[in-house]
Amino acid sequence: MTEQERIKYDVRSHMFKALSHPMRIFILDKLKERSWCVCELADEVGINKSAASKHLSQLKEAGLVDIEKKGTQVEYRLTAPCVLDMASCAEGAVLSNRRKNLGL
Repeated sequence: MTEQERIKYDVRSHMFKALSHPMRIFILDKLKERSWCVCELADEVGINKSAASKHLSQLKEAGLVDIEKKGTQVEYRLTAPCVLDMASCAEGAVLSNRRKNLGL
């Protein structure tokens, strides 16, 4: 594996690790609708602000979300909506394969 390939696959691995928690995927779905501040998003998804902040931090570190400062308020926005399309595509393929294997 070349250095460029290693970097490419490290980035992808890091992204998939960020997607490995159901709440983070749910947060990405909410961010697809619009930008949110942490407190609003925490209320919307039903978790405390600290947990929302931690999830958003992991998503930001992976490059899937970014921040936008509006005065003293910080809003998070989705930077890679295609990741949700990829998840939906993969989900459809997995469910189809499961039905096929179960003979449904």
